Amino acid sequence: MSKLMRKFLLAVVAPLLVMGSLSFILTAVLVNRFAEDERYSQLAREANIIQEAIDGNQPLPRDIQGFITIDGQTQRLGGRGPQPVNLPALEKLQQQDVIDVQNQRLLTYQLKEGDTVITTIRNAPLASSALNGVYLAIGVALLVTLLLATGLAYYMGRQFTRPIVNLRSVAQQIGAGKKSVPLPERPNDEVGELIAAVDEMQEQLLQKETLQKSFIAGITHDLRTPLAIIRNETEALAAGVIPLDELPDVTDSIIEETDRLGLLIDETLVYSKLAGGMMPLERVETRLDDLVFDTVGRLEATFEKEGLALVAEAVPVTRRVDRHMFERVLVNFLMNAHAAAPPDSRVIIRLTETEMTVEDAGRGVPESDRATIWDLYVKQDGSSGHGLGLAISRLILDSHELVYGVRTSPQGGACFFIRL
Repeated sequence: MSKLMRKFLLAVVAPLLVMGSLSFILTAVLVNRFAEDERYSQLAREANIIQEAIDGNQPLPRDIQGFITIDGQTQRLGGRGPQPVNLPALEKLQQQDVIDVQNQRLLTYQLKEGDTVITTIRNAPLASSALNGVYLAIGVALLVTLLLATGLAYYMGRQFTRPIVNLRSVAQQIGAGKKSVPLPERPNDEVGELIAAVDEMQEQLLQKETLQKSFIAGITHDLRTPLAIIRNETEALAAGVIPLDELPDVTDSIIEETDRLGLLIDETLVYSKLAGGMMPLERVETRLDDLVFDTVGRLEATFEKEGLALVAEAVPVTRRVDRHMFERVLVNFLMNAHAAAPPDSRVIIRLTETEMTVEDAGRGVPESDRATIWDLYVKQDGSSGHGLGLAISRLILDSHELVYGVRTSPQGGACFFIRL
């Protein structure tokens, strides 16, 4: 039996046991109280029978236990007839009273008529064997009820705890690295929701493992390509096989590939720090319209080289953001639009009180890809990036608790938006 099952049974059976014991005690007290009332009524009837016999000058009944006191003389009533006794204690009794005689609890009833005092006596109900069967029946009924409740609780507990116990085994297998572990059947309750959550976690782990492998493969490829170019051109320089008139092109190529390596390493480090929470935000009141115009001013020449027009439309907006990180997101959106936009088209950045958008006239982002392009090392077809830019942007925007996404722009391309 599992620990959870034992706890479940204890939680169910312990209150039932307490309730059963209290019910038995309360029932016994009520039965005894009712029996005592009935016994006192019987004693009163017997006392009246004796009084009627005295008033009618008839023989005293011998089947009634008790005493009769006339003018201070006390006689015992019973099977042998009246017998004189000396019992001063009878004078202290109330109409209904209880006395202990030879470790027996007795009920007494006194009927006073002038100088005549009639005292009838009977065993108390608890001392009567007549009630033993009642108490035994109540006890057996409570015991049977408790056993049935325990059995039902055990059955229900098994049904309740089995999926959880099986889920523990599933979690252990997932922790050991096993993939696609079958899950127990999902009941329609909170346990079923827990199993669904574990299933979702398992799928996410598989997706993350796939993305991790894709990221490692992509990073390896992106590192190998510039390193191979740098090595080949460096070896050619060392061998002296490059003509002098081609030296500037070779050195420019080496510098360009070195810059690509530096950018890739920088983006990887930034993503790692953001994902690990090691790059806290420095939020300050920032004029976003100034940030937009400053960024456009720096990138405008880059766009013009490709025959693209970079247009900014902004109203004064102030928000509390990390200026450097927010600028990184804006540059990433604009450079993605630069790569996607066809020649002689416009890239428009708009800033309103509620939203910032970057629009282009490229091919856009298919609806099926709009949720996954923010994942690590996911690149659009034809992209020359490393697949880190949007992943970094996602972490930055999530840390700012902003709503963001991509939709179709009025120009037919992509429109990346941030709700402010």
